[in-house]
Amino acid sequence: MVILAIVTIRCAMDTQLSGFEIFAPKVEVAWTALQRQYADRLTGAELDHLFACLVYGLTSPAYAEREPTLHFNICRALVAMKLPADRADAALHTVPEATQPWAVDAREQIESQAIRMGRTLQEMHNFDDDTGADADQGALGRSSNSEEKAA
Repeated sequence: MVILAIVTIRCAMDTQLSGFEIFAPKVEVAWTALQRQYADRLTGAELDHLFACLVYGLTSPAYAEREPTLHFNICRALVAMKLPADRADAALHTVPEATQPWAVDAREQIESQAIRMGRTLQEMHNFDDDTGADADQGALGRSSNSEEKAA
C-alpha cells in the first residue's frame, strides 16, 4: 500500500513538472547572458539572485496560480541547473544588499522581461494540458531579442 502511494505521488509530481523541459533552454541562455553582462559589475550573490528573479519571472505565468510549493520547486530545479545547491538556495531565499545603485532597477526590469517571455512560452504550450509539454522543442532553443535584452 505504501509503495502504491509513493508511485502515485511520483507520477503526480512528474506530470506537474512536465513544463520543466520547456524552460530549461531559456534558462541556459539567460544564465550565459547575465554572466556576460553583469559578472564584472555585481557580486556573486547579486548575480545569483538576479538569475533566481529571472527564473521566477519566466515561470510565473505558468505556475503562479498553481500550488506555491510546485512553483518554488520548479524555480529551485531550474536555478540548480546552473548553481550549486547552497548558492541556489541562497539566491532563492536571500536578497543581497545592492552594491550598485542601478542593481534594483535592473532586477525589476529583468524579472518583468522574463514574465513577458514566460507568457510567450505559455501561449506556445498549454501548461494545463500535459501534451503541451511535448510541443516543438526546436522553437524553444532559439534565442529571442527579448532574451538578450533581459540579460
